[in-house]
Amino acid sequence: MADKKIAKALYGPSVTEVALGAVLGLICGVLVACLYLVFKPVVQLKELPKEPSRSVVYYIPGSESSTKSKGWQAKQKQLIDGTSVALIEDDLNAWAASVAAPAKPAPAPGKPGTKPKPGEKPKPAEKPKAEEAKEEGKPPPPEGYFIPGTPNFKIIGDKLQVGMKCTLNWYGLTYDTTVVATGGFKRSGDVFEFSADKVYLGSCPLHLIPAVSGLLVSTVASKQKLSDELRIALTKVTSITIEGGTLKLAVQ
Repeated sequence: MADKKIAKALYGPSVTEVALGAVLGLICGVLVACLYLVFKPVVQLKELPKEPSRSVVYYIPGSESSTKSKGWQAKQKQLIDGTSVALIEDDLNAWAASVAAPAKPAPAPGKPGTKPKPGEKPKPAEKPKAEEAKEEGKPPPPEGYFIPGTPNFKIIGDKLQVGMKCTLNWYGLTYDTTVVATGGFKRSGDVFEFSADKVYLGSCPLHLIPAVSGLLVSTVASKQKLSDELRIALTKVTSITIEGGTLKLAVQ
C-alpha cells in the first residue's frame, strides 16, 4: 500500500484513473447541457422566420379551425363502424380538445373520522388534498413527475407533429415546458403506434438519446384517453398513411 502511494506521488494517476475521470467529466457535462436545454423554452410562432436561428427550436402549432372540423364526430363514427377515414389536422385537434374537456368528477370519499372516546367529540373525516385545494381556491396539487397537457397535431409533409404543453413536477417544484415530437406510424402487435423521429423536451433533442425519447413518447401515449369503442376500431385499421395534408386510416 505504501509503495502504491509513493508511486502515485512520483508518477501521478494511472491511465485507468485518468480515463475514468474523463468519462465521468463527460457524463456530467452532458447532463448539465441536457438540463440547460430542457429549461430553455421553444419559440412558438405561426410561421418560420425568413432566417431561422440554428440555436433556437421553433414550434408551429397545427390549425384548430372549428369551421373545418365540423365533421370530425361523423368521421369518428365512421371509423368505429369499420369505414376508412381521412382526417385533417383540424379534425385531430377538435378530437383532442373534446377528450381533454374536463368531466365532472365523482366526489371522492374522505378518510373516515376517528371513533371518539367516551366524552369526546367525533373528529370530522379528512378531505382529499385536491378537494381541500378547490375549497381554498387553489389549483389541485400535480400528480406524477410528468403531467402532459392537451396534444396539438400538425401535418408536415408525410409526417405528423404532436406538440403539447406539459408540467415537470419534482416534489411540488413545478416547471411548465413544451414537448414536440415529429414522426410517422408503425405497427406494434394489433395496433399502430406513433413512432417519433424527432423529440424535443423544451429545447433538448431527446431523439439523440433513443431510450429516453421512446420512454417519453410511450408515457404521453399512455395518458391519452380513448373510448373502448375507439380502441377496438383502431385494432381494425390495416394501414395509416399521411399525404396531401391528410391522415388516412384504412380499414378492410
